[in-house]
Amino acid sequence: MSRGGKLTVAMAVVLGLGGCAQQAQVIRPSSAQLQALEPLPVVDVIDQDSLAAQDTFTAANINVVPGPGVPILAAAAGGALGMAIVNAAVKAEAERFAEAHVQPLRAALQGFDARSVLSGSLQQALALQPAHFGNYTMTSTKPTSAARRLLVQTAYSMTPDFSALQVIATVSIQDVGATPDKPVYRNVLVYQSERQVAPQKTAEDSKRMVAQENQRYSALHVDDDIAKANAEPNRRDSEAARLRTKINQEQVEHRQRLAQAALPGWDADARAQYLANAWAANQGDALKTAMRASGAEIAHMLQLDLAGQVATDRIEQPRKVFSSDTREIDYVNGGRMVSMAAGDGDASLRKPSPMVRVPVNAAGRR
Repeated sequence: MSRGGKLTVAMAVVLGLGGCAQQAQVIRPSSAQLQALEPLPVVDVIDQDSLAAQDTFTAANINVVPGPGVPILAAAAGGALGMAIVNAAVKAEAERFAEAHVQPLRAALQGFDARSVLSGSLQQALALQPAHFGNYTMTSTKPTSAARRLLVQTAYSMTPDFSALQVIATVSIQDVGATPDKPVYRNVLVYQSERQVAPQKTAEDSKRMVAQENQRYSALHVDDDIAKANAEPNRRDSEAARLRTKINQEQVEHRQRLAQAALPGWDADARAQYLANAWAANQGDALKTAMRASGAEIAHMLQLDLAGQVATDRIEQPRKVFSSDTREIDYVNGGRMVSMAAGDGDASLRKPSPMVRVPVNAAGRR
């Protein structure tokens, strides 16, 4: 897996998504501390080699329903096993979804030096504040030595629904003698591009999707496989069993695809495919433009955060700290800042998983 793919998990932790991981506590310097350190050398760490995608995984809510006569401990054990099985399946599907739809975007960005563009954008923006920031260095390796600096760890990814690009800067101010877990300043600053929007699904879209699915299914020659399976004299043969399983899976998938095609609205895969194609158009021009715009917004958020317009003990309360005709900057989820197009909303937020009932009977089976 590329570093882009591996960073999907890391960014979920940074963003506090899924309800289980939270951003590290925001730390702010006093004015005196900050002035004593300025101008700060800047080290921007970008170790990502390809575009990542934030997956949609959120742990399922499990409701264990013990059957008559099931001891509490047995029910708990059965529920834990059921929870693990359900969440493993949900997580695998979320990863499949993210990887499938990010591939055309990676192809569109082939040969594009995203690291240089992202670092150049931030460098130019910080250069406009020479009293606060000094020499700028971009590297792929996080420095381990203690030094006075502004450390920026930059990652970039598509939001879970593929409507927007986010550039995520985990920013800290370090000083000589300070430990990495106790910097002078720390926060997460997120630039979000303007969100793409899928058009309303029409009857013609449904008709086209049904035709495409029938064509896809026909190319699998399932009828030939059925005839072969029916002609097999030894139905207990392992090869015959695998063939029947394959036939069943293909038939189930075909029915699901036809049902999704007939829906009045886009299913998640179809919507993500449309949005990914929109981002990938013209060799990914929209993505490249968004990356070039990220530095100015991250520098603006950093300026606002260091100015301390909102007291540290109130940062965790969602609030807007800047707005214009085109963009707004909000504090969200534990104090991180998000710059987004006016009226767009944070596209990294996920919907909670539905409740899953796990019955446990007296035999210990679900």
